[in-house]
Amino acid sequence: MMGQMISEPIDFILSHFNHQLNLFPRKMMTDQRRYQFTVFSREEIVEHCKQSDNIDCRIGAYPEYVEYKGIVRHPPDFIFVDLDLPNFNNDKSKIDRVLRKTLNKIKELRTQPTAIWSGNGYHIYLPLDAIVLDQVDIFSKDNFPSIFQSSFSKYNDYSVSELFLKFAKDYFSVGEADPLHHPKYKNSLIRIPDTYNLKCLKSGLTKEESKVKIIQK
Repeated sequence: MMGQMISEPIDFILSHFNHQLNLFPRKMMTDQRRYQFTVFSREEIVEHCKQSDNIDCRIGAYPEYVEYKGIVRHPPDFIFVDLDLPNFNNDKSKIDRVLRKTLNKIKELRTQPTAIWSGNGYHIYLPLDAIVLDQVDIFSKDNFPSIFQSSFSKYNDYSVSELFLKFAKDYFSVGEADPLHHPKYKNSLIRIPDTYNLKCLKSGLTKEESKVKIIQK
């Protein structure tokens, strides 16, 4: 029964990756298995959610293989903006204002993203048509040595495409996104609606209060 309940939200999340060349394999995490592991099908995702009682179920926004021999092969085609409630002094009215501001900023692209209530804030998911920036001469790392080659730079282990993910989340949120969230291909794990946020459950919130909910499709 639980697997049937989670099946539709999984399909909804997977629909955000239809533009990507490969849907599987990709990484997943659950409360039961607190590390990234590989899944090869929708059915596997359903089963792992069921085994974890639908707690802390997240799926990778990017396929498992995004590079080959150190060469980036996948475009930055999924933007993840994280608005964390504690960063707004747990003031729901403040975070709601920033959510509206962020959605309006994205609306300038004449598109509408998915907005999720994570139990502890808002997650905004925006699929994009994009190119692999690392393969474009004007974006070559060699042109930006102070960013990518300096031992003092915090971005020297980023690809150019991954740095775009950070730029986009800061740009659309007007600098209000979670400063501790540093999006890269391998850590962009997104929550599945109708699952439960473990941190919220541990803080004493009810299951309903801890549920991941769709605000906007």
